[in-house]
Formats: sequence, structure tokens, C-alpha cells
Amino acid sequence: MKNVAIIIILLQSFQFVSAQEGFAETEKFFVTTEIMDQKEEHSPYVITLVRSGDKVKKLSTLTIEDTELFEDIFLTTLENPGLAGVSEVIKMEVEYLACCAHVETFYYMVKEDQTVVPLPEIQNVYCENSDTDYQYIFPNQEHGVEGSILYTQTFYNDTSTNINNINLKQSFTWNDGTVLDSKTSAITGY
Repeated sequence: MKNVAIIIILLQSFQFVSAQEGFAETEKFFVTTEIMDQKEEHSPYVITLVRSGDKVKKLSTLTIEDTELFEDIFLTTLENPGLAGVSEVIKMEVEYLACCAHVETFYYMVKEDQTVVPLPEIQNVYCENSDTDYQYIFPNQEHGVEGSILYTQTFYNDTSTNINNINLKQSFTWNDGTVLDSKTSAITGY
């Protein structure tokens, strides 16, 4: 019975993840995993995001402490997000599985000069009856706003694929290579 519940939670979390249009699987980037202490049973992992063909240049590094609940990492990219000087956005989702799926999402904007600008981490918890998640919406996506990155809470209908409502939690302005907290008002619901 526990396995059935875990499968249902995983399917629901993938439905929420797939609801953010435009992000697609990628082979341009990958992650490497290094176990910090081979002798320790649940030793932390060091996860490094790198560009395919360039294992030397690290784009980002993070440590996974809770390796017992760690499940998987998913990488997707959004080409041409609609921000001046940004060629793509990398979305790295780190999933932990317990009674619910816990997903830490890291977004990295890749500028045209290949430098990387990270956005604040987003955390979601997907349980059996989850109907909401948090995400960033970029200008070229549905509900996007020109020149802005929107941090939103999305509510779904019963099917987990149809959006019922989107609430704006925070807006960031992209200003010539810098992410600024925007004090302007924006659309707060759909």
C-alpha cells in the first residue's frame, strides 16, 4: 500500500512540474555527484551542475545532506526566456521522497556571455491531494510580464493540469544583468 501511495505522489508531482510550459529536457547540461565520505553510510553528496563537454567549469554546486530521502535530480531548460541578454534558463529540481515528495527547485539564467545568474531557491511539497505549487514565470511564458520574472503560486483544478488561479508572490526586474526586487505592482491572479 505504501508503494502505491508513493507512485501516486510521484505522478502528481510530475504533473505539476509538466504544467510549467516551455521547459524541456536537455542534454546541454548535466550534474555530477560526489559522495563526501565513502565510509559513512549516509554521507552528504556534492552535486555539481556543468555544461556538457566542459566538466571543468562548474556552473553551480550544492550539497545534499539528507541522502537517505534523496530520490533524483531533474534538469530542464527554457530557451529564449524573453529577457535581454539571457539565452536560456536552467531549472534543476532536487527531489526527496518520504510520505510526500519534497522538491527544491533551483533556477539559473544563462547570459549570452555564458555567465550564470541564480534566482532564489523555491521549495514545493507534493502530497496525495496537492493542488498548488510555486514557480517562476518568465516573459515568454503564458502569464509572463515583459522584463519581469514572476514568483508565483499556481492553483490547479482537480486534474492537476488545468490552472485555476495564479497568485503573484514577488516580482523581479531584469536590469542589464542584475535581478532586482521590483516594487511595482503586477497582475495578481488569473
